[in-house]
Amino acid sequence: MRVVIYDEESLEPITVIDLPGLSDMALHERRDWRVAVQVKEPHRTRVGEAPRYSDSMRFVDLKFEQISRVTLTHGEQLTWLCLTRATELAMLLTPDWLPGQRPAIQQLQDENSRLADLIASTLMSVPENE
Repeated sequence: MRVVIYDEESLEPITVIDLPGLSDMALHERRDWRVAVQVKEPHRTRVGEAPRYSDSMRFVDLKFEQISRVTLTHGEQLTWLCLTRATELAMLLTPDWLPGQRPAIQQLQDENSRLADLIASTLMSVPENE
């Protein structure tokens, strides 16, 4: 299920994520959910050493509220509102792009891959003596 996560205080949209296995039935049974976020945290190193990072797990608590909307053509429509207080942490979740965003994101990913290949091929052609 694709979910738009909103900030609980301001109701500002934060991100769109895909929560596989989440359904209306599951939300009727349980309204509070927890999603794991993998965060790279720096380790202190000695002076002159390259910085090192370790992966740690943090959790974003999501709260779902059912809201109702009434229209003349469709009658009452029920949907879910997903809220969190951990806005900064929720921004680190892997986004699931909206249909209108996907072509632009795909173009950026293709361009990044092309540039990475160009950099790699350039580095391979530079002699080690230089």
